[in-house]
Amino acid sequence: MVVLTTADYLQIITAVIYAAALFYTILTFRRSKRLDQLTITNEIFLEIRNLDRELAKIPREPQYDDARSQTYSRIFTSLDYLSFLINQKVVDDRRLMDYMKADIIRYYEYAFLKHASIAERDSNSYQQFKKLYFKVKK
Repeated sequence: MVVLTTADYLQIITAVIYAAALFYTILTFRRSKRLDQLTITNEIFLEIRNLDRELAKIPREPQYDDARSQTYSRIFTSLDYLSFLINQKVVDDRRLMDYMKADIIRYYEYAFLKHASIAERDSNSYQQFKKLYFKVKK
């Protein structure tokens, strides 16, 4: 039979405390990472919403085509940056991705394909956005 001394009990208690601290640290890190992802995507979508509002204020007359084109380019640049973060797994929360999936598809199909210039659609511009669209469309 093994006899445990007071020192043995202290070592066991210390090991349990260290294990609990490590577990708590891992949980805190995961929560912090998720919060960072939410913050990043929220800031980008806030910028896109503001650009959408700005776009809605631009009159539909042909003389304002250049202003609309510039605003669309800024929207596509923001979406490309978001797509880069997602493609590089900086933002990788599955629930967040599922939530954004419809917006990514909508912006690609109803904004990018209709309002991006032919040069932007066919060139290397917005490659991350295009890559993400085809990934989420599958």
